[in-house]
Formats: sequence, C-alpha cells, structure tokens
Amino acid sequence: MMKAKNRAMLFILVVVLLIGLFAVKTLWNAGQFKSIRPVSLYKCAPVPGFPGPEDVVIDRETGTAYISYTDRRAAMEGGAHNAGIISYSLTAPGAKPVKVRTDFKGVFTPHGIHLYTASDGTKLLFAINMGMDSHFFESTGSSTVEIFALAGGVLRHRATISGKELSSPNDILAVGPRQFYISIDHGASSVWGKKLENYLQLPISYVLYYDGREFHKAAGGIVYANGIALSPDGSTLYVGATVGRKVHVYTRDRGSGALTERESVPVGTGVDNLDVDERGVVWGGCHAKLLSFVAHSKDPAELSPSEVVRIRPLEKGGYKVSTVYQNDGSELSGSSAAAAWGNRMLVGAVYEGRFLDCSLQPGKTHDDAER
Repeated sequence: MMKAKNRAMLFILVVVLLIGLFAVKTLWNAGQFKSIRPVSLYKCAPVPGFPGPEDVVIDRETGTAYISYTDRRAAMEGGAHNAGIISYSLTAPGAKPVKVRTDFKGVFTPHGIHLYTASDGTKLLFAINMGMDSHFFESTGSSTVEIFALAGGVLRHRATISGKELSSPNDILAVGPRQFYISIDHGASSVWGKKLENYLQLPISYVLYYDGREFHKAAGGIVYANGIALSPDGSTLYVGATVGRKVHVYTRDRGSGALTERESVPVGTGVDNLDVDERGVVWGGCHAKLLSFVAHSKDPAELSPSEVVRIRPLEKGGYKVSTVYQNDGSELSGSSAAAAWGNRMLVGAVYEGRFLDCSLQPGKTHDDAER
C-alpha cells in the first residue's frame, strides 16, 4: 500500500514539475522575461486619427506611405467599424493622413498590404481583405485578396481572388499583376487548434504562392508565419515567424515562384510585418513580449512593448540584427510594422489609434545600434 502511495505521489510531482517547466518555457519563449529598456535612434511623433494602422508600405518614387487600418476592437465586438487605406506624405511639411477613396462595393477590412508597380507603370495595391471576420485571430473563411489600381489618389478595384486556401491569411507580397505570395499564419483551423499551435509552438504555418490561376504551397515549417518581403533584386524572400522569433530567408525562383530555404535569422522578438528598403535592409515591427500583446488585444489599458529591428545583409553572407527602437508600450503599444524611407521611419500598430512618424536624430547613424 505504501509503495503504491509513493508511486502516486512521485507521479503527481513529475506532472507538476513538467507543467511548471512548460509554463516557464512558454514565458521565456514569449519574451516575458525580456528586459525592456528605452532605445531609439529616432525622434518619434504620434500621428493620430485612424484606429489600428496595422501594415505600412511606402511608394519610394513619390515618398507616399499607404497604411491599412481597421478598428479591430469594434470589429471584435461585432459592431460597425471604421476600416480602409490611408495615404500619408513623407515629403509635405505638416502632412496629415488621408483616407484613400475607392470604388470597391463590398465590405473592406484590410490587413496585410503591398504596393506593386506593373511593367506599364501602373501601381497596384494588393490587400488581404478580412471581410466579415469579427475576430482577427479566428478567421471564418471569408477572407479574400483584393487588387486595386492606384490612380489619381483613388483605389480602383480590379480583381477579387478567393479560395479555400485563404484560411488564415496575414501578409501579402505581390510579384506580378496577379501573382503574389501570402503568409498563412496558422496551419490549424479551429479556435482551440490555433491556441495549441501558438502555445506549443508548432511549426505548421506556411506560405502560399498564387501564380495568377491557382495557389501552391511554397514554404512550410514556420511557427506563426507573418510578415513577408522581397529583396530589391527579387531573388531573396523573407518571412517573419512571430512565435518562432526569427526571420526565414529563402532563395526565390523567379520563373516558377518556388522557394528554397537558405537560412533563418534569430531576432529574439515576435516579428510581425516586414519591409525591405531600397538598400536591401529588412525592417520589422515586433512584439517584444507576446503574452503582453495578447493582454493588450483584450484590454487597451494593458501596455504591450514595441520594438523595431533592422536586419542588414552582410557582404560575406549572414545578417546583422540590431534594435533601432524599443519602448515599454507607453509611446506606442503593439507595434506591427516598420517601414523606412531615407532618414524617416513609420511604425504601425494593431490596435492603437495612431502610428509613429520617426526621424533619425541628428548625429545618429544606424551603426550606433550595431555596436
């Protein structure tokens, strides 16, 4: 009898220990033990007016930024919500964000966006449209990809691309007038399946390639595939793994669209959207503490530390990762995107009613962050 009780006690202790170790591992991998010290090579000013400015792209020819926004808190409550695309000039002094007019007739709640210039000079904006989804982490299958021609300050709708493959889309990268890559951030389909996928850090999310007619799986084995971006020469594709806290690097076949993983770059933070500047440097808006971001998504009073990383390709191979901005969330909570143009940088957020317009501080260079 005594031996049976001892075995039962030992079993209970082992279970409790394993649960404790799993809890500590989860907190560690989510960055909850990370020390958040204020870092900024930039002087940043808030630009209010639109809720949930989640993704940012910059037209480098005109110096105009386009930002997707959705009032996610209102959407999650099931009520009417403000959503669309705004433009913001980086060249006009005192510029204000302006909602871009569109002739699209349906429900438009944009998430990831990308700007593509066609061979005839037409500028096309690709947008993931979450449609009627009321919760942006629990897709109901109504998501589509909308393609717009940007002309005269108006988004003129050209095409809607739908399919069962768009189960949980997050970010998009256009490589042709109808061709694009899209990150599917969860391989699981149910609400509980997605939660388990996140907390167990299962590498089952992936990237799809749309060749203009149908979808193909281009890359897999990613722990929460999120931001996606392309090098200026079109040969290297980057995918951010939010829960994996790394950036996957792929060699891209321009003809077939096939991707071959080359390496992964640990960044030590929850990478969200990615952007590549004209020099080939990768910028990422990041969630420094993932569980704090989850709390912030439920309660605006809960701060979620924001971080921007800069990932510079090295001449002899590899990458140099540096933090150019970090804040406890009091300036901006839940940073989701960072896009740079010259000495300017814009930082978006998932839930906040503002984004940041940042200018490199006098006397500062990006080398200061790499020391």
